[in-house]
Amino acid sequence: MFSVLLITWLLLFNQQIVAKTVGANIEYVEDDLDEEILVTTEHPILIENTTNDDDNSHNTVIIENETSTHLIDQNNMDKSELSLDDIIELNVGGQRMTTFRSTLTVVPNSKLARMFTKDNETKTKSISKENTAYFLDYNPVQFAYLLDQLRAIKRMPNFVPYELDIKQPNVDVRFNFSNMLNELGLNPERFLSPIVGAHLNLKTNSLIGWKECYRSKYNTPFNATVLTNTCKGKRLLIGCRSVNDKETLTVAGVGERENIFNPCPVNGQCTIDKKNNIGFYYVADYVWGFEARPKDWVDTNYYGHSMQTAFSHTCDSRDDHSDYRLCWSFSSGVSRGGGDRCGREKNLHNSKEWERLIYETI
Repeated sequence: MFSVLLITWLLLFNQQIVAKTVGANIEYVEDDLDEEILVTTEHPILIENTTNDDDNSHNTVIIENETSTHLIDQNNMDKSELSLDDIIELNVGGQRMTTFRSTLTVVPNSKLARMFTKDNETKTKSISKENTAYFLDYNPVQFAYLLDQLRAIKRMPNFVPYELDIKQPNVDVRFNFSNMLNELGLNPERFLSPIVGAHLNLKTNSLIGWKECYRSKYNTPFNATVLTNTCKGKRLLIGCRSVNDKETLTVAGVGERENIFNPCPVNGQCTIDKKNNIGFYYVADYVWGFEARPKDWVDTNYYGHSMQTAFSHTCDSRDDHSDYRLCWSFSSGVSRGGGDRCGREKNLHNSKEWERLIYETI
């Protein structure tokens, strides 16, 4: 009987010791939580699950560190992507954030992407690393808002940088948000310039993201098949210039492919849909061109709706906003000679002194 009591007492005593030990460890973790949570395993643990499904082989990689566990579908990621997509700890204005490297590098050639691209010798020049977290001196609320949009972009199919459209946060936290985007190289003009609208005296060496796909002199009839067979970019820049100034486009206009064939009737009024103060028109077998307005123009009659131009089988010859007009006649046009123009210069259809140019997005 005595031995039974002794054993029972020893068991109870041992449990108290264990409980106190566990309690001491818990207090230690709580005391050092701020320090411990900053540590990220430098080489994440990769565990492959090679279970075969009925339909196909499905591999899942579990990436573990001190702070989180992530599941990655290996079917949608090649080995090179997997090796580069580690977890990054950030200190943004004093607030800790964690994300994948692929989220920070989703916009190629942006300054943010270059900061975190592996094996980039300059990646740490613009940021400071403190306690295994990269420090960025930005408003953490704004950066978290940006980070969520970068995660969404990462899931977009066929994303192109010049279509980048990062939304502003609410007014109360909007201050300096655009400055942050500029500093991180996340403005679409960085990848395509000019990006919209019409432009006068545009220097060709200032073009970004454009490549020339067509050039001819005005005395040669324009063939509309160029727009479908030669210049196939999603966005086109159409311009003209004097052969005496090869470095400057007298007038140039940017249009989305789906907007450059606005059909117009012959011998009638044409309503031109205006977007970014430029509208394209197309009179089958006769002429093609655009009319536009200055960047900050507010048209009290048509602003936000349309512009109207009268057509016959020749180019328009109107004088209002003449600098912002361009028109080319087609080779199939009956009695071609209909006043091709480059800005205010008209009746260029027989001229060897003026050139047409089309650029497409790279």
